[in-house]
Amino acid sequence: MQQGDYQLTNKIKCPDGFRSFEEALSFLYKSIDYEKLISYQYNAATFNLDRMLKMLEYAGSPHKDIPCIHITGTKGKGSTAIMLATILENSGLKTGLFTSPHLVDLEERIQINRQNISGGDFIDALNALKSYIQSLRDTDLSASPTFFEILTSVCMLYFKRKQVDMAVFEVGLGGRLDSTNVVLPQVSVITNVGLEHTAILGNTLAAVAYEKAGIIKQAVPVVSAVEDPDTLSVIENICKEKHARLYLLGRDILVESVKSSNKNDTIGLLCKIKTWRHTYDNIFLPLIGTHQAKNCALALGALEIMRESGCISIDDATIRHALSTLRCPARVEIISKKPAIIIDCAHTVDSMRFLRNAIIENFKYDNLILVLGFSQDKDLENILKEIVVCGNTIILTKSKSPRAAEPEDLNQKTERLFNKRSRVIHNVTDAVVYAKQIATRDDLICITGSSYVAGEALQILKTRNAQLLQRPL
Repeated sequence: MQQGDYQLTNKIKCPDGFRSFEEALSFLYKSIDYEKLISYQYNAATFNLDRMLKMLEYAGSPHKDIPCIHITGTKGKGSTAIMLATILENSGLKTGLFTSPHLVDLEERIQINRQNISGGDFIDALNALKSYIQSLRDTDLSASPTFFEILTSVCMLYFKRKQVDMAVFEVGLGGRLDSTNVVLPQVSVITNVGLEHTAILGNTLAAVAYEKAGIIKQAVPVVSAVEDPDTLSVIENICKEKHARLYLLGRDILVESVKSSNKNDTIGLLCKIKTWRHTYDNIFLPLIGTHQAKNCALALGALEIMRESGCISIDDATIRHALSTLRCPARVEIISKKPAIIIDCAHTVDSMRFLRNAIIENFKYDNLILVLGFSQDKDLENILKEIVVCGNTIILTKSKSPRAAEPEDLNQKTERLFNKRSRVIHNVTDAVVYAKQIATRDDLICITGSSYVAGEALQILKTRNAQLLQRPL
């Protein structure tokens, strides 16, 4: 369905409400969007939970009526969130999922039972907030809510109206001051802590851990895969202060075995995961990369807590089936074969290392063609070190994001660090087309570096798939 085809529902109460999805988006995008800014002040004035709570109060405080799981972490939180939502849905629960950023369409961020919010429902929810937002814009622009705050509120209002049984909320940035941090979850998940957004969250692991641990609530259990001693100390201390029991991967939850597998012509993982109350043998994940076993273990740990508390009832067969049907876009996602094209949203040093290992362990190819594009605020040299060394051909590009790094700057780094010459192509469309033109049937094309590059590539390959993938060399 095209954006202009959305139909309004009869729930609209605002007399001057939005009459099209485009009009609603235009209103939303007039708010400050920190996802598009390279640097900004990260404090309680910029990210104001009181501002968020006042907007939700205007909407009837929908967040108070949504049973949920809250997830943060430097990497893996999106995959873990999708795993949890998929299992909960398969158990018969009407399950909400809020993630960010989106890859292709904004509506991807807000889902019920893995279906994007419709244009009509989006308009309905935003209409309910429109007068409040506009009044602040007219009287005190500095007090008006941000893009992400509005989107989070739309999501919570939508989930409340649709009466979801359970929701999974992924933090947008950090945790402590994130607009999702108004919820009172059944369990909090901190996947891990790494040095990302250091100009915003702090330049030490302990500082970043403090921000992530901000989602820990009084007496709410926590599941985490954190390993670094300094990081773990921060989380343990806050858990102690909040009387929140901490379940750790490697102590309470174990990945006892994980290996690459192939089921019904689908590449994936076969895992054995043990929690403090159960052992899950032969779990098949249709995902590439052994790191996904850790994300699965965290998801199972969170579910165990909820099963123990009696707030959900799920049998093992349902869990196995749900995990075997996972869809995680842009996580070493195979788009086509002959030549193989994979897309991944890796954008940190660790995630790029995981991607490199996944390629080495799961793919055979004559040449590896890398299409790379990054955001400026990343650890570019160390990220490049993880992936460039295994590429035969390197194509450097940039997404449409205002934060995108210039490919010429990336080219200078690759020449200086690796003595490798790259081809610079200034937009993702042309970069993908060129990669396909030079690839032979037995080559591998890997498109990665940011969610923005991954999203643009997905859109190109889906909308132009027939002509692009069959284009003569």
